[in-house]
Amino acid sequence: MTPDRTTRPAPAAPRPLALPGFERHRLPNGLRLEFAERRDIPEVSLRLVLENGAGAEPPSRAGLAELTARLLTAGTPNRDAMDVARWLDRLGAGYHATAGYSVGTVSMHFLTEVFEEALDFLAATVLDSDFPEREVDRLRAERLDEIERQGDDPATVANLATIAELYGDGLYGRSMAGTSDTVAEISRDAVREFHEARFRPSESLLIVCGDVAPERLGPAVEARFGAWSGHAARVEPPPPPSAPESEVILIDRPGSPQTEIRVATIGVPYGTGDHHAIIVANAILGGLFNSRINLNLREDKGWTYGARTGFRFRRGAGPFVARTAVETARTGPAFEEILREIEAMCTQQVTPEEMKLARNALTLSLPLQFETAAQICGKVSRQRIFDLPDDYWETYRGRIDAVTPDQVREVCRKYLDRDRLTLLAVGDAAAAGPTLGGLGAVDVRSIA
Repeated sequence: MTPDRTTRPAPAAPRPLALPGFERHRLPNGLRLEFAERRDIPEVSLRLVLENGAGAEPPSRAGLAELTARLLTAGTPNRDAMDVARWLDRLGAGYHATAGYSVGTVSMHFLTEVFEEALDFLAATVLDSDFPEREVDRLRAERLDEIERQGDDPATVANLATIAELYGDGLYGRSMAGTSDTVAEISRDAVREFHEARFRPSESLLIVCGDVAPERLGPAVEARFGAWSGHAARVEPPPPPSAPESEVILIDRPGSPQTEIRVATIGVPYGTGDHHAIIVANAILGGLFNSRINLNLREDKGWTYGARTGFRFRRGAGPFVARTAVETARTGPAFEEILREIEAMCTQQVTPEEMKLARNALTLSLPLQFETAAQICGKVSRQRIFDLPDDYWETYRGRIDAVTPDQVREVCRKYLDRDRLTLLAVGDAAAAGPTLGGLGAVDVRSIA
């Protein structure tokens, strides 16, 4: 029988989310170990989570946590940076170390056959890094070059100016990369002191997922990390600041052919009671390609390549930001359209079609986010870092499906009130300024 190709076939039933069970252990030194066995592919992923994010560094040395993470592979007492690089290359492993606002992470991915040596590499870089003076100087200079180049990117300028406006000199108001002034002051001694104080087993978590038996994993971890000692206190979130009064800020970038636009306010941390309603509301407003703001500014008006919104959930109250870039002459009208869409979300119920689209986008792709061992480590680490429930992912679909249009409207009213929104633009003030007349008084600032 010839199939009817004129009719779209009905979608298959949603794939169930099947998560591996994690075993939990704690070493005598306080290091927590979580492990899930997956024997289908001969690979292992791991993620070491440490309480050493930017919230643990002094503000006068902002960027110290990230620079220390980059220096982990710069040499040990027995190997210089080139030897460490050759060792990693011989393993054929992936290695990435970075720092966020609360925690730092070291991630590895490798074949099962090099499991023990990969753990040797992890232990050597995390526990025995020597931070040679020349490598500190080299990587500090790289960071300073990167920071200087940020001023050439209007999107980065807009992002940094937005968080500074919302949070002032608080933790979330500064870049985790630091500034030219703070990074220039970071010495080898500062890096070693930070490593000594914050790279400690208590409060740290090692997540392992892949093709390795538990009876092989436990002794291997104990042998390499059992003698590690010390305590590093949990990095607590900063106190929530008051949202600044609404204002319009224009950062002058003479000659810029387009304007970077941000509409922002202080949002919420992970785990609020209306968490899932916020996720659905953001998907409809600007979190998806088919969201209201993107369909308006890109598909209907043709003013931009894309417009997005997002709540950045953290241990503390992260920002909500709507962002896009438009031709300079469209600066004011683009702001007005974004505000109009936000106002509509606050005053009118979203449609059943929008609710269905958001729910499907947020839930039907969820199993695809747990296909690899690395993905699973990432998802589990997010649960642990932000104290999410153990069944967060298993119940995610049900909680998203349970969100109602009334709840969507309520969270928009609660968090996106017009009087709490900061409007910020980076563009040519001479050309963009006259388009902003309908938004109120404009604070024009120099890009420098």
